[in-house]
Amino acid sequence: MQYRCPKCQSPKIMPVAQSGGPAVRPVVPKSLVLLIPAVFILLLLVLISIAMWIFGDGAGTTLQSATVVVFVLCLIAGFMFYRDLPDFKISMQGFMQSQKKWKCRECNHEWEI
Repeated sequence: MQYRCPKCQSPKIMPVAQSGGPAVRPVVPKSLVLLIPAVFILLLLVLISIAMWIFGDGAGTTLQSATVVVFVLCLIAGFMFYRDLPDFKISMQGFMQSQKKWKCRECNHEWEI
């Protein structure tokens, strides 16, 4: 299956909700649910540390230890997601193939497979 708009060839397509029948949803692993917020928290802690180094006396030990703990949490969640990735890919492929109606986000063209 080609995941591009047949009219403008844009890859920015999305499935259209189909009325009737149960919706097939991809199985999102818990490791991904843990990984995404952990990465954002790590980014925030790193930015705060950099700002404290630039505008202050440096990051305190509490902030440094919190950053290390969140970094280790990111590593663990990343490894768990890496192990879950093959099942997640199969689940996403099944979801994409089960969709019959699509819509382009650039040209608003709708089509059915």
